Amino acid sequence: MTTPRPIVNVDNLFRRVTGSVALAHHRLQLLRDSSEHEAATLEIILSAKHHIFIENYRLVDDDWGQVLLEALCHKAQAGVQVFVLVDWLGSFGRLSRAWRRRLQASGGEFRFFNPPVITKPLGWIIRNHRKLISIDGCEAIISGWCLSAEWRGNEHVAPWRDTGVRVSGQTVALAEEAFSQTWSMSGGPPLINSAIDNPACPLSNMEMTSDNARVRLLVGRPQSSPLLRLDLFIIALAQERIWITDAYPVGTPIYLQALREAASQGVDVRLLVPGSSDLPLIGLLSRSSYRALLEAGVKVYEWDGSMLHAKTAVIDGMWCRVGSSNLNPASWIGNYELDLVIEDGPFAEVMEAQFEKDLTNATEIVLSPAERIQLAEPRPKQKRTQRPQQSSVTTLRLTRAVAMAVRESRPLSPTDASLLALLGTLGMLLAIFAFWKPEWIAWPLGFFSAWISIHLLRIANRRYRKHKKS
Repeated sequence: MTTPRPIVNVDNLFRRVTGSVALAHHRLQLLRDSSEHEAATLEIILSAKHHIFIENYRLVDDDWGQVLLEALCHKAQAGVQVFVLVDWLGSFGRLSRAWRRRLQASGGEFRFFNPPVITKPLGWIIRNHRKLISIDGCEAIISGWCLSAEWRGNEHVAPWRDTGVRVSGQTVALAEEAFSQTWSMSGGPPLINSAIDNPACPLSNMEMTSDNARVRLLVGRPQSSPLLRLDLFIIALAQERIWITDAYPVGTPIYLQALREAASQGVDVRLLVPGSSDLPLIGLLSRSSYRALLEAGVKVYEWDGSMLHAKTAVIDGMWCRVGSSNLNPASWIGNYELDLVIEDGPFAEVMEAQFEKDLTNATEIVLSPAERIQLAEPRPKQKRTQRPQQSSVTTLRLTRAVAMAVRESRPLSPTDASLLALLGTLGMLLAIFAFWKPEWIAWPLGFFSAWISIHLLRIANRRYRKHKKS
C-alpha cells in the first residue's frame, strides 16, 4: 500500500493561486486619506536619485496637480528621470495640455494609456486603474488614491476616505516591472530594470507601521484575475473574521456565495461600502445583493462621510490587502490593477483598528422583524460631495418586486406596484419612440454594428494572412 502524498503547503498554494511569490523583510507605512498620501508622495519624490515612476487612473490639473507638477519638474531639471503614465479615460477633460507640456519641457516623459483609436472601436473598454508612485526601485506607494485635490475635501465637506501603503523592499522592483510593461504598451521607450540599475536602496525615514513584513504583489491584467482567485481562497481559509472595505462592490454570485458560506459557519464577515457614490448606478447594483448577505449573517455598513474610496481587506488578524482593485468584474478581469497583499500581524492589527474606527462613521444595514431592509438607525445629516444613492429600502424593494411580479408568487404592495408601474411606463415610452421614429434608433445601431464588424473582419483577415505565412 502506497503512502499518500502530503498536501502542498499553504505558501505554495498562495503562489499557485496568485502567480506571485511572497517576499520578506519589507518596511511598511499605512497611509490614510489625502493628507498622508500627499505628504508621503512629496517626501519620496524629493528623495529620488535616479527615476520616478507615476501610474494613475486619474490625474487632475488642480491645486494638488500643480503641487505635484512643481515637484516633478524640479527633479527632472535636476537630472532625475521622470515618467508619468495616466489613463486617458480617467483623466479625460481633467488634465490640461499646459500641465503635460511643462513636465516635458522640464525633461519629464508623459504618456496617456489607451486613448481611443478609430480602428479599435472597443479598445477603450480596457483601462489602467492602477495607482502607483515609485522611485529608484527602492520605495513605492500602492493605493486606491487618485491624484486629485477632490480627495482633500473642503471647509464644508470631509475628505474622501481612502487607504494606501508606502512600501520599501524587493516588491518595489516588481511593481516597476509592471509599470515598464504598461509604459511600453503606451508607446514609451523601454525602461531599464531598476532592480539591476539600483541594487542598493538606502533606508527611508518613513513612519513605519511594520518593519519586517512579508508582502506579495498582485499585478492585475485584462482577462487575468489573481485578486478574485486569492479572495475566494482566503475567504475559504478564514476562521475568525473577514472585514472588507470597498468603494464599488458588485460581487459575482460565486464571490457573494463565498461570503455567505463563511458567515453561515460563524466567521465574522463585515462589509463597509459607500453611503453615497460618484457612480450611483454601481451603488444600486451593490445594494441589490444586501438581502442575501444579511440573511446569511454578513454585517453590512454604509459610510456616512462624503465618499468612501478605499479598497482593503483584513482577515484573521494576519492577512491584509490594499490597492486599486474594487470588488467588481471590471477590476477582476477588465482593468490593469495593482494590489499589495501583506502577511503581517502588526500591520493587520493597525488595519483592524482603522476598520473599527471607520465603523464609528458608518450606519449598519439590517433586516427588520418584517424582513425589510433598513438602516439600523437614522443616518447623520451632513453635506456630501456626491449624490446620495437611492435608499436601500427602495432599491431592494424594486429588485424584489420585479422578481415577485414575474413569478406572481405574492401580492404586491402599493409601493411595489408603483415602482413597477414606473418601469413599465418607461419601457412603453421607449417602445412608442421606436415605432414613431425607428430611423433614430436604427441608424445609430446600424452604424455601430458596421463599425464593429469591419474591425472584426480586419482582425480575422490579418490573423489569417499571418497563419498562411507561417
